[in-house]
Amino acid sequence: MSAPTEEIRTAEDRPAQASTPPTGSGDRTSLRRATRVFRPRRVLPATIVALVLAVVAALVAVEVIGGLFGSPPGLLPVDGLSALGRETRWNDALPFVVCGAGILLGLLLLFLAVKPGRPRAVVLASADPQVVMGIESAGMSRHLARAAESVPGVSSAQVAVSARRVRVVASSPLRDTAGLDEQIRTAVTERVDELAPMAGRPNVRVTVRRRQD
Repeated sequence: MSAPTEEIRTAEDRPAQASTPPTGSGDRTSLRRATRVFRPRRVLPATIVALVLAVVAALVAVEVIGGLFGSPPGLLPVDGLSALGRETRWNDALPFVVCGAGILLGLLLLFLAVKPGRPRAVVLASADPQVVMGIESAGMSRHLARAAESVPGVSSAQVAVSARRVRVVASSPLRDTAGLDEQIRTAVTERVDELAPMAGRPNVRVTVRRRQD
């Protein structure tokens, strides 16, 4: 059973020391290309739309073929729809509502197709612009957590990674944690530089909590 923790120090983002940006960092064209490669597609919405269209097309086909042979199966309310079509005028509200709903649905599907899901991988720089490399966000979080836990005085660490920020929450049994946040930031930043994310070095924010035994 883990002991309760008490937050005693939060380190805000500060510029890290130093180093030369990794090869390929800041190359926006390569970054966009790699992001497209690693970005997941909208598989679930596409599958749902395809299934709905397939079911509707099958029902219509069965109804039409049954009608041609004189025995419609009645899977669709053909008579009601026919009567509605005969009685509805173009200047009625119903056509405008149906057309508006169709337009909104089409725009939504177009938006989902043009803007796929968020990338699940952090794009890494490469000396060869034709080579695309990446690391899963969860894998990068574990990798940076090990770097934070390698700092003396840190018992455990949790890391959350986003495109522009790395958030580190570390626990320490030490009574005096002065300077520990800077050591953690340095260790994590060095590990980030080794990975060389193509978008550049993210801001590293560190929170140190004292673990009470």
